[in-house]
Amino acid sequence: MLDALKNEYETMNRDVSLCKMQRDDYDRKLQQQLQESQTIQAQILDLDRGYHKMKQKYEEEIMILRRQLGQGNGASGEGLSSLNRNSIGEKRPLPSLEGSQNLENLAKRHRELPPPLNPPPANSGSGSLSISQIARHAGAPKKASIDSPKQPPPSPHPHSHNPISHPHQGPMMQHSPPAPPQSMPSLPPPSNTSSPALPNPSLPLVPMDKNFSNGMTPKSRKRQSENDPEPDKNDWVVGYNPAVPRKLDVVLDHDMEHDSVVCCVNFSYDGKYLATGCNHSAQIFDVKTGNKVHVFRDKPDSDADLYIRSVCFAPDGKFLATGAEDRTVKLWDIEKEQIWYNFTGHELDIYSLDFSPDGRFVISGSGDKKIKVWKVEDGKCLHTLGDEISGPKDGVTSVAISPDGRQIAAGSLDRIVRVWDTETGSILTQYEGHSDSVYSVAFSPDGKTLASGSLDKTLKLWDLAPTRNRRCKGSLGGHRDFVLSVAFSPDGNWLVSGSKDRSVQFWDHRSSVTHMILQGHRNSVISIALTGEKDGSSGKFATGSGDWRSRIWHYKAGSFTPQNT
Repeated sequence: MLDALKNEYETMNRDVSLCKMQRDDYDRKLQQQLQESQTIQAQILDLDRGYHKMKQKYEEEIMILRRQLGQGNGASGEGLSSLNRNSIGEKRPLPSLEGSQNLENLAKRHRELPPPLNPPPANSGSGSLSISQIARHAGAPKKASIDSPKQPPPSPHPHSHNPISHPHQGPMMQHSPPAPPQSMPSLPPPSNTSSPALPNPSLPLVPMDKNFSNGMTPKSRKRQSENDPEPDKNDWVVGYNPAVPRKLDVVLDHDMEHDSVVCCVNFSYDGKYLATGCNHSAQIFDVKTGNKVHVFRDKPDSDADLYIRSVCFAPDGKFLATGAEDRTVKLWDIEKEQIWYNFTGHELDIYSLDFSPDGRFVISGSGDKKIKVWKVEDGKCLHTLGDEISGPKDGVTSVAISPDGRQIAAGSLDRIVRVWDTETGSILTQYEGHSDSVYSVAFSPDGKTLASGSLDKTLKLWDLAPTRNRRCKGSLGGHRDFVLSVAFSPDGNWLVSGSKDRSVQFWDHRSSVTHMILQGHRNSVISIALTGEKDGSSGKFATGSGDWRSRIWHYKAGSFTPQNT
C-alpha cells in the first residue's frame, strides 16, 4: 500500500515538474514574442517619423520651387510646361455629382485640390499637437499679425481655368495666396498621436436640389475694406447617403473672414448671435445679417500670440466667457465690451468653457489636467475637479455641462471621458474606449447620452442611464482624419461632427448612420455649433476653420427629392 502511494506521489511530482518546465518554456516564448513585438513597433514608429520628415522636406522644397516659379514668371507664365502649371496649383473643375458616384469621390476631389501653400516648418516646437497645428498642417494661410496689412491677391495665371459650376454644386474649392508666417498656439502633447485607420463608407453622392443647395448665397459678409477681394462662396459641396431617405438640405448663409485660425464658435442661447475666437480677439456676429457687432480684445497692443480657445454666452445673453492661452477665464460685459470678471487659478492654457443652464456657474478645462467651477456672482472657484487618483492624467481638451446642470463631462488627452457631480464635485463615472486623445464632448438635449470625438477618427456615444454601466452605445466611423468637434442639434435628432479632413457630417445617432457630408472649408473644421427650432424643422450651424473663416449655414429637415438635370 505504501509503495503504491509512493509511486503515485513520484508520478505526480514528475508531472508537476514537467508542467513547470512547460510553463517556463511558454514564459520564455512569450517574452520573446513581446520583445519582437516591441521591436516591430519601434521600427514602425521610426519609419513613420522618417516618412513625416521626408514628406515635410519635400513639401518645403515644393513651396520654395513654387515661389521661385511665381517670382520668375510673374503673370505671363511664359516658358512653363503644362506639368509645371499643374504643379503650382492649377485649378481643376470638380466632377459632376451623379447618383452612381460614392462618397469616396468626395475625398478624391479633395485630394485633387491644390496642395498646401505653407507646410509645417522644420522646427515645430516641442512636438505637441495643437488645434492650430492641425490647421497649419492642412494648409492654412498665415499672416504676420492681426494688424498686418492684407496682401493683395496675385494676378491669375493666364493658363489657369476658371471655376466651372455644376447646377447642383458650387465650383471647386479655391486656395488663398501665401502670406508671412505666424506662430501658432499649441496644446499639450496627446498621449498617442498614431491612430488606426478606419475604412471609409462607400456611399454614393446624391445630386443636390438646385432650388436650395446650389451653393449660391447673398453677399452677406461685412467688408473689412473696399479693396479686399470678395471671397468665392461657391466653394462647397454636399454628399448624401442614398441608403437612407434624404432628410436634410443645407445652404450657406454667411462667410466671415478672420485674421487668424478660428479656434471656436458658439451661438447665443436665443440663436441671434454667433461668437468666434481667434488670435488676440473674440468677436460677435449678427446671425441674421452676418455683420460683426462686437469685438473683445484684452491687450490690443501686444504682438505676442494669444489665441482665444473657447467662447460661451451666458444664458441671459449679457455676458461672454472667453478662455485663452494666458491661463485665465474672462467674463465680458457684452454691451460695454469690458471685462466684468477675470477668473485666475489654472496653471496652463484654457481649452474649453461652458455655462450652466441657470447662468450661475462657468466651468473651464485646462492643459493643467483640471476642471474648475467658477461662481459668476463673485468670481470664486467653487470646485476644482481632477485629482491624482481618478482625475485626468493629461490635459483637458473639452468640457460640457448637462442640460439639467447636474453633471459635468470632460474629455482628455489621456483618451478617457469622465463625468462629475456639479454640486459635490465628486466623480461619478468614466468611459474608456477611444484609442487616442478625446478632443470634444457634448450632452444630448435630453441628457441621456454623451457624445465624444477623438483623434482616433471616431465618435462614440455613452449611456448616461442611472445604472452607469459605462456602456458604449455606439461607435461612429467615417471621418478620414481627427474628429475635432461634436455637437447635438437642439431637437436631439442629429449629431454633427467636424474633422481635420475638412468635412462636417450629420449623423442619426440612434441608428449610427451618416446622412449628409458637407465639404465647406479649405482646412480643418476645428469647431462647430448648432442652434434652431425645438421641433427640428430647421436650424443653423456654424463652423470655424483653419482657413481663417467661420461660416453660418442653414439646414432644413424633412423629406427631399433630388432634382436631376
